[in-house]
Amino acid sequence: MKQDIHGHTVLNLLLRAEKPLSRLQLEGMIESEFGSEVCFHTCSQQGLTLTELLDFLLSKKKVVELDSGLTANPERICNH
Repeated sequence: MKQDIHGHTVLNLLLRAEKPLSRLQLEGMIESEFGSEVCFHTCSQQGLTLTELLDFLLSKKKVVELDSGLTANPERICNH
């Protein structure tokens, strides 16, 4: 059974990172912490892949993609 992880967990990983992360680096962090059998959800969506979650977070400007990688935008993250 896949572990279901809230999108805030991914945002927190990005916030704690010392520098922006590539998608591959973020994927590796998630796999090492939670395993390879994971799916993601947000307050409004369920059963997302990491790519789908990142696309959603990018569209909401909660994650910003820079030349150097992905970083969280703390001003856009809800606190619940």
